[in-house]
Amino acid sequence: MQRLENDNLIVGFAFNHYHEPDELRVRFQYSNEPNRDIVESELEIKVTKLLPNYVQQERNWSSDTTDRHVLQAYEFGSRCAFLAWEQIENGRFPESYFDQASILKSASGVVAKRIPIEFQTHFNHGVINSLGIPKNPDERAIHIKNLMDSTNSRTKQELINWLQTNLKT
Repeated sequence: MQRLENDNLIVGFAFNHYHEPDELRVRFQYSNEPNRDIVESELEIKVTKLLPNYVQQERNWSSDTTDRHVLQAYEFGSRCAFLAWEQIENGRFPESYFDQASILKSASGVVAKRIPIEFQTHFNHGVINSLGIPKNPDERAIHIKNLMDSTNSRTKQELINWLQTNLKT
C-alpha cells in the first residue's frame, strides 16, 4: 500500500480485519480513476499467489454512507499499523507486544500482568495523549465507547450488566 502511494497510484488507504466473517477489507482512494484497474489487477495477482482460492468481493465505497471522519480514522489506524509492523521488522518491538492480551489472577487473587496488555494499554494512552486529547472527559469517553462497542452494549446500563456478568471477582 505504501508503494502504491509512493508511486502516486493512490492518495489514501485503510484496511480492517473482521472476524465474522474472517476477512480483510481494504479501501483505496485513487489519485485518479484510471489507476483503479492498475491497482486492483496488481493486488489481485499478488493475493491469488498467496491464496489460490481467493475471490474478489468488491464493495463500492463511493456510495458508502460512512462519514468522512470515520474513514479518516481508519486510515490513521492503518498507517499506525504499518508503522508498528515496520518497528517489529526492525527489531524495535517484539511481535509478542501485539499478542492477545489478558489479565491473569492467581488463586490467591494476585493479579499478574502480561506485557501485551500493559503495552497495548500504554500504547492507546500514548496515542490519545500525543494527539492532545484531554484525559477527562474525552479520553475516558473514548475508552467507554470502545468498551461498549466491543461488548455490543447499546446503553450504559447494558454495559454495566455485561461487566457485572463477565467480570466477577
